[in-house]
Amino acid sequence: MKKRRTLKGIIYLLLIIFIGLVIFTFVFNGMSFSVSNMDSNVPYNIKDLLKKDYGKSKYYLSKGGVSIDIERVLNENYFITYSWMSGNKSSFYVVFLVENQNKNPISNHKINNLKVVDNLGMEYKPINFYFDDYPVDEPLKYKETLNFRFLPFNENVKSITISFNYNGNDFVFKNIPI
Repeated sequence: MKKRRTLKGIIYLLLIIFIGLVIFTFVFNGMSFSVSNMDSNVPYNIKDLLKKDYGKSKYYLSKGGVSIDIERVLNENYFITYSWMSGNKSSFYVVFLVENQNKNPISNHKINNLKVVDNLGMEYKPINFYFDDYPVDEPLKYKETLNFRFLPFNENVKSITISFNYNGNDFVFKNIPI
């Protein structure tokens, strides 16, 4: 009998704690607490700034219902040294974000006349290029990344111009710093 009374007491106590937590969650769910002063960090014309092409790089072109902008430029230094082999596997990557502006799935991956010209006048062709889903975990189907890989450029190269034809439209991105 004493065990039964103790068990009932524990159950009532847990029930009261549970109800208290539920009430606490509902009451304080909408409240938030901030330590920083946001008013001093936000520009006065924030609404005008957000109306522009927010999230687009300054290397952005739109033609034929497709927008392409540079997501990142990567100069990768990668050296292999093992007891049985060694070598330089360094490369230069340019990653573009390709988006169908009508939100239709991208199905055509035609790239033609791809070339890069550096500020010294040298012309380069890519080692390879490929399309990847964007984002990788849950693809949007109307956005993809276009990845170009090149051999490393000369040390004196400061900028490049990338030109290619995608779905019948010429895209030229000038003076990209590297």
